[in-house]
Formats: sequence, C-alpha cells, structure tokens
Amino acid sequence: RTLGLRSAAVHQRLGGGSRRGFSSSSSSSEESRDSPWTNSHFVKTNPPQRAILAFGSAILGLLNPERADLIATLGETTGTMALERMKNKMETTLEGRLILQEKPRINSTTLPLEPLLDSDPSTFGYAYAEFMSSHGFSADERPPVRHVEDDELAYVMQRYREVHDLWHVLTGAATTVEGEIAQKAFEFLQTGLPMAALSCAVGPVRLSHAERVRMLTEHIPWAYACHTNCTFLMGVRLENYLEEDLQSFRKQLGVIPVKAPE
Repeated sequence: RTLGLRSAAVHQRLGGGSRRGFSSSSSSSEESRDSPWTNSHFVKTNPPQRAILAFGSAILGLLNPERADLIATLGETTGTMALERMKNKMETTLEGRLILQEKPRINSTTLPLEPLLDSDPSTFGYAYAEFMSSHGFSADERPPVRHVEDDELAYVMQRYREVHDLWHVLTGAATTVEGEIAQKAFEFLQTGLPMAALSCAVGPVRLSHAERVRMLTEHIPWAYACHTNCTFLMGVRLENYLEEDLQSFRKQLGVIPVKAPE
C-alpha cells in the first residue's frame, strides 16, 4: 500500500513498530502475551554494529517507508537518551514508578476488547475498543524490543509502543497519514524519540499541498499546545482508567483533542 492510503499499514508504520497480524501464533508472541515482561528478545550488538544498524535503517526506511521493521530498529538504536529521560520522568511520580516496577503489558489477554464493547459508550474503554475493532487493529501486533540492552529502558520502549493506540483515542488523531504525522509530532514532544521526529519530517512528503498547509498551520501548533497543556502520559497507567468518561478523562489529563479536517 502507498503512504497516502488510509490503512492499518499506515498506522503500524508511523506508530513505532510493525503489526504482526491477528493470526500470529509464534511461541514468542504467545510468551509475550501470557508471561511477565522480560528483555528476552535482546540481540547483542557492539557500538559499530549499532551505528550501522541506525544508519542503515534510517536510509532504507527513507527509501522504503513501508518497512516498519526498519522504523522500529531506528527507534531502538537512536533512542537511548530519550528513553533515559522518559524513565527518569516516570520515576518522579508514584504511578510512573509503579509502571516501571510492575511492568504491565497491553495485549489481548490483559485488555480484551469484548467486555469493553459492552461498557458505556461514553467511557475511555469503549472508545478504545471501538477504535481497535473498527480499524481491525490488535494489541498483540506490537513487536518486541530487540536492540535496547538495558532492561528498564527496553521496557520503556515496549510500553511506548503498546500505549500508542490508547494515545490515539485520547488525542482523537485519525489513522490517515496526516493524522499519524500529527500524532507523531505530539509523541515527539512527549518522548523526545528521534524516530518520531523523523516520521514528522519524512511523512509530509507524501501529503498533498493542502494537507501540508494544514499540517503546518493546524496540526503542529495543536501538538505543541496539547503537549504543553497535558501531563506526561508515559507516567499514567492508562489502562486503569478505562471506566472513566472519555471527555472528563481528557480534561483531567489536559489532553486537547486534535481538530478533525473539514
């Protein structure tokens, strides 16, 4: 699919990692759903190898944006400093410390959609389940972190990937290319991850002139305003607030929903 199509491929690519699909039955996938988080997928590399991985994934990712695995590798090999800052910021709050201590996962086992679809339509949980089911997304499709050696930082990266869809629901950003770039701009301001900045820089190349104008005049200012106004979302255990009224929860967090294109 091309970058201009509204599809799960767009969402997975700019969302920070590939989606494996509903039918995946690999042992590693089953292990990640049913077991506590461990950094068992780490692939040891030396500094020169990491530099080659970062450079190669950046170049090939630019040439072939459909390769979500390259974008994921780029995020892991260039994000160490940002991950450290995210971890330090999470440690400043009780809820953030508990997330790092307990290392909760977000997948179809820990967060099944069926009960949420039976909840009040005004709730955050219902909005999340509706978002996932209507787009054909699965929380099991986020890939494991492979190129972050430190256990704590690897979990922070994994957590970042797994809360992406919950952040989408909070911001109201669409899963179109335009919407994903707006979401990535917000995520970059929240996390500082270079991979998010690259998505914002490269993605607009495939937009129409009108969409690029809207990106510069509406979406980027929105991302800054939303980030400035809201709390640090990586420090919030969002899955514990699924029964909250969505609009009220947004106000509690300070999240400003993105304006939908007219």
